[in-house]
Amino acid sequence: MCCGRMTIHIVETRDVMNASPDGAAVTPTPLIDADDVRALLLNLAAGQSVAPCRMSSPVLYYVIEGQGYLRVDDEQAGLQAGSLVVVPAGAVRAISAADPLRVLAVQVL
Repeated sequence: MCCGRMTIHIVETRDVMNASPDGAAVTPTPLIDADDVRALLLNLAAGQSVAPCRMSSPVLYYVIEGQGYLRVDDEQAGLQAGSLVVVPAGAVRAISAADPLRVLAVQVL
């Protein structure tokens, strides 16, 4: 995990795994936690989901691999590897995995 003010800090995510057994809560893996940005890696098993929550700042989601769904307020959209979406501040969002799903979540504070 990175913190503070560094010019260049590389975080290798290839080997970072945090998938929980089916039915267990998803625990995000913190990658970067600095003054103005936070990055988390989500690994979800097929059928797992991240419970709905409201974020106080915008969140950018990038799907590294897998397929699933993103619900933002009353809208739902399909996600697949390569999908990139920004959820605005104040919106309620939830993510669910149809297949094993790896998602990078970046929050600009």
